Amino acid sequence: MMNLVQSYDIGVSDMKRHQRSTGELISSVAFFGAALWLVFEANNLLDSDYHVKAVLVYLGAFLTFLASIRFAIQSLVLKVVRVIWPK
Repeated sequence: MMNLVQSYDIGVSDMKRHQRSTGELISSVAFFGAALWLVFEANNLLDSDYHVKAVLVYLGAFLTFLASIRFAIQSLVLKVVRVIWPK
């Protein structure tokens, strides 16, 4: 198993660090705005006693927030992989 892990190349580790494109920044801001909107909608559903729908909308808000920080998550995962399986 260790040989498989050592021979697996992530592919991103050797790439130069580059600036995020305008489209990537716009999509991240849009995801963050959508997450905020979903939180407010979930609060409205809780006030209207739609608890199951509110929980599902909160779940959607959480997943949308994760989408807004996807590049930070990618960077963190790559750092963890480098620590666990150094070349």
